[in-house]
Amino acid sequence: MLGGVAIAIAFLASLALCGKLTMWVAAITCALTAVGLVDDLLVLRPGQKLAAQVAAALGFIIAGPPLALVHLRWLNSVLVFLWLIGTTNAFNLIDGLDGLAGGVGALAGLAVAVTAMLHHNPALALCAVALSGALCGFLVFNFHPASIFMGDAGALPVGFLLGIFALEAGRLSTNSGLAAFVFPVLVMIVPILDTAIVSTTRLATGRPISKRGLDHTHHRLLSLGVADRNVTYVCWGVGLLGALCAVGSSIVPHAYLVVALPFVLMPPALVALFMMDLTFDSRAPGIEYGDMPRLARLTLRASYKLRIVEASLDVMLIAAAYFGAFLIRLDFTLSPRLVDLLMRGLPWVLGATYPAFFATGVYRGMWRYTGLADAIRFATGTLAAGVCVLLISPFARVGFSGSIIVLFMLLLFNLLLASRMSFRLLRKASARLTVPLTRVLVVGAGRFGAAAGKELEGGKDRLVCLIGFADDDVFKHGKLVAGVPVLGSLDDLEQIYNRTPFNQILIAATTLSAPRLELVRNFAHEHNIVVRRFSLEVRDAALGLAAANGASDSLAAAGR
Repeated sequence: MLGGVAIAIAFLASLALCGKLTMWVAAITCALTAVGLVDDLLVLRPGQKLAAQVAAALGFIIAGPPLALVHLRWLNSVLVFLWLIGTTNAFNLIDGLDGLAGGVGALAGLAVAVTAMLHHNPALALCAVALSGALCGFLVFNFHPASIFMGDAGALPVGFLLGIFALEAGRLSTNSGLAAFVFPVLVMIVPILDTAIVSTTRLATGRPISKRGLDHTHHRLLSLGVADRNVTYVCWGVGLLGALCAVGSSIVPHAYLVVALPFVLMPPALVALFMMDLTFDSRAPGIEYGDMPRLARLTLRASYKLRIVEASLDVMLIAAAYFGAFLIRLDFTLSPRLVDLLMRGLPWVLGATYPAFFATGVYRGMWRYTGLADAIRFATGTLAAGVCVLLISPFARVGFSGSIIVLFMLLLFNLLLASRMSFRLLRKASARLTVPLTRVLVVGAGRFGAAAGKELEGGKDRLVCLIGFADDDVFKHGKLVAGVPVLGSLDDLEQIYNRTPFNQILIAATTLSAPRLELVRNFAHEHNIVVRRFSLEVRDAALGLAAANGASDSLAAAGR
């Protein structure tokens, strides 16, 4: 648990050797490392750790370099204080998996260093590189399987220092005043997302926010069956994208930064919503609702019943379609005056689009089950939105030509569909990162086979993987059913097995003859493969059996 001490020593020694070690950097690093070390060895109460962080933040505001985010001095101090407390705790929270926090911190430090060099601030670049170098050296021993761990002795000072460096780098931008706020958020996107996900879901389930738990982003990915290393790589990938976007935000002109912001912030928001929704994978929120505290019930009602979160996300979605339509129409040529006009027209566009969405039932669907019927509603909603925007255009004082209206509708439809399909796409993406224990070949690529394939592909059991279909209809060979190929006929079972091994056969063919069924059974017996039958049936409750979907039972058995 002394990895944090090693990081602090490496960081301070690097700056000292270069003659760039300032008093406030040394004091904050040593103080927070000491507090974290005591917590690692003796375990401090949350209030005691928070008091130490408050003292460090106040000390920096009084004795450290000024960080002017807004003109009001008192408000600036409050914002810096809250940011530093937030980044310190957020970074501490993601330190729960080998290599995760170290890699995310190193990427954030490198983004700060690159930005500092682009804006001719070698002192900040040196500090950021020293911190990233210390974290990279630590990763040699902390990557899975780890032999040493960061602990609070490393997470507290690293999170605090990264918060300071991110604010300093954001202030260097001369392209846009917006970059001072956007840059720090993008650099720290992984810990910020994790903290937002955990805080929101704990409010929604009535659990204390400060209590430790296994509900962080990396825990949720692990629960989907994603391997430890792959979870780390995914978080590093998100951190890298955030770092690249942060560097970009510090150099692109203000006009382009404004119109690009909805496109940049939408993917992290969708990922956060997906992670939050995983909280209720095992138990529906409506069932839990009655037994929860009042605040949790209000949170669930706002999220699931009133769809406030979904509607709030659509602010970015509508803005992206609106800005994107003008970008495409004007060949990506923008001016500050045009962006100012677009910003003035945005409230009118939002006010015209939301009634169209509500009237056409855009908010009636469930994201995890989005299908063709939802796509038709989205098309109707975007058409109605386009008509409404056209009607309000004289009041918005923005030149909505016919081509811009058409582009707006096309972009809006595609963004609606992509956002609502994101849950299914993210589940499929996570499934690709798992190592399934059960590999299933479905016999029969007809209607029942397609139903079995969809259930396997969209199911919650990540340990079961559909490798393909086998069907005697030669015209289906090579085609895709539920996104998975038909690999051959029953006579090709041996070849299929050699190319793509499987350990379970699920029979979903309703017209399989006795000789063909015997062929399957003989093959399965020879290779020690489990054979199960897929069925869809409804039984009379009067017989003592609840009306049930046989597919669920068969697939549950397949998972076992």
